[in-house]
Amino acid sequence: METTHCLADAKHIRRFLDACDGNWHRCIYINCANCRAKNPCKETGFLFCPDCRAIPLVLPLSDANVLFACRPESEECLTLLKDSAFLDMYAEFLKEQKIISPDCPCMVLLDIQNKACYDW
Repeated sequence: METTHCLADAKHIRRFLDACDGNWHRCIYINCANCRAKNPCKETGFLFCPDCRAIPLVLPLSDANVLFACRPESEECLTLLKDSAFLDMYAEFLKEQKIISPDCPCMVLLDIQNKACYDW
C-alpha cells in the first residue's frame, strides 16, 4: 500500500523545500537498498539536501512521492549515494547528534529534525 501521508513534519518539509528551492532535482538521492541498521525502516531511500550551515536535511522518498508531481528518480538528482557513503560523510555530525541507535539513522535524524521544529 502506498503512503498517503508524510512522515516529516510540515515545518521540516518547509525547511527542506527552502534548502532545495522546492526542486528535488537539486537534491542528492540516498539509496537505502542495503541498509545495515538492525531495525531498518521501510523506506527505499531519502532525498538529502544540506541547509545553509551544511546540516543534512533528509526527506523520505515516500514523502517526496506525496509532495512532488512526479516521483524523484536517482538519475535526475544531483547524484546518487549509497546510505553507507552518506553515513560515512556525516559520521562526526551523527555522533555529535548522538545518533547511535539500532534504528535507521536517517529516520532517527528525521525524528530529531522534526522535534527541532518545535524546540521552544
